Amino acid sequence: MRHARGTLPACHGPTPSAPPHTSAEQPRWAAVSAVAAASFALVLSQFVMIAVLPDIVDHFGVSAGQASLTVVLPGLLAAVAAPVLTLVFGHLDRRVVLWGLTAVVALSDALAAAAPNFATLTTARLVLGAAIGAFWTIGVGVGPRLVPAKQVTRATSLVMAGISAGTVVSLPLGHIMAQYWGWRSAMATASAMSVSVLLLQLRTLPRLPASATLHAADVFGLLRRPGVRIGLLLSALLFFGHFGAYTFVSSYLKDQAGFSDSAVGVLLLCFGLAGLVGNFAAGATLNRSIPATLGTAAAVLTASVLILGQWHFKPAAVAALCLWGVAYGAIPISLQTYMMRGYAAEGGLALFVTTSQLSLAAGSLTGGLVADNLGLATDYTLFALPAVIAGLLAATRLRTSIGATTLPAGQDAPTPAGPGRNPDAR
Repeated sequence: MRHARGTLPACHGPTPSAPPHTSAEQPRWAAVSAVAAASFALVLSQFVMIAVLPDIVDHFGVSAGQASLTVVLPGLLAAVAAPVLTLVFGHLDRRVVLWGLTAVVALSDALAAAAPNFATLTTARLVLGAAIGAFWTIGVGVGPRLVPAKQVTRATSLVMAGISAGTVVSLPLGHIMAQYWGWRSAMATASAMSVSVLLLQLRTLPRLPASATLHAADVFGLLRRPGVRIGLLLSALLFFGHFGAYTFVSSYLKDQAGFSDSAVGVLLLCFGLAGLVGNFAAGATLNRSIPATLGTAAAVLTASVLILGQWHFKPAAVAALCLWGVAYGAIPISLQTYMMRGYAAEGGLALFVTTSQLSLAAGSLTGGLVADNLGLATDYTLFALPAVIAGLLAATRLRTSIGATTLPAGQDAPTPAGPGRNPDAR
């Protein structure tokens, strides 16, 4: 048996679920596409709110910091929901879980679109947070179960492409719709998308019974491992720094850099497309070096956010925004690849989701306080610091951690989250 390089060591938990197909059977690509569509709809629902934050401020008469609660609260609830709902839903048919989660996303978006006041809007976003936490730990792992083993990488890539596409579309779509038809139209569109995805899932998803029940020790026992703790610390730093600035990117481009509403929509689309480039670039480099991929992404993120904080003239802002998109596009896929490798991959992913969502919420909340009291320029300069620390850790401690962590003899690693990558490639 080969040994996988750069993997997290095992804790004694359940083995990853085997695909329900043998190599002789036909893969269910329509079902895989339905899972990818669900990932797209969820990302769209979570991040479209960032594009309409200025409209939320104007419509409800709240401050930028208060409006950021619509981003903070879903992240907080998702952080709690990730391990809890993973354990609660662990014995259920994954098809039923996906149906329920997609329906909840559609309901939360519809409630947000019709919200008569800010309290109702924040309640709707809390409902979304529960679905986010459960999907990223349970839903993401469904795609590879629908195909033969030799096509698992392709299925995983398709699901990750849904995430990348949602990142690309959410901000420009939300901004353009809010500009011409009001911010409620953006939320209604997200709800309609989730309803369409649910109909597709009802038609295509086969039964996917849980093959093993995940126990609390399989999740929290991973915290004893230094490699896991380093991965979670990197996740915390990078998500905190990114969302401390990114939550207010629409306001920054309008108020600090002086772009028009129509130009902001185009720039947000450029940011998303740059993120897609970063996603696939990371997929091509992760097997060569996780530390180099993460360290480079952290360095580019630091430089781009600092430029935005210090220089507001338009050419520099455009260049920095695109570099920021490339850098952030590489970060989630790199961290997920690191955390999913090992024996209890679902447990590691649950911890990653909890950490990243808490950091997302903390970054947005802290960024709102800084923006309200010190201004957006200070906010952007301040939140480059966590990325600096993450880059140093990736270049030092992460390299040592990966070198010291291997799987037990005779055990192969599951396919990482990156597009088209094989964990055994040397």
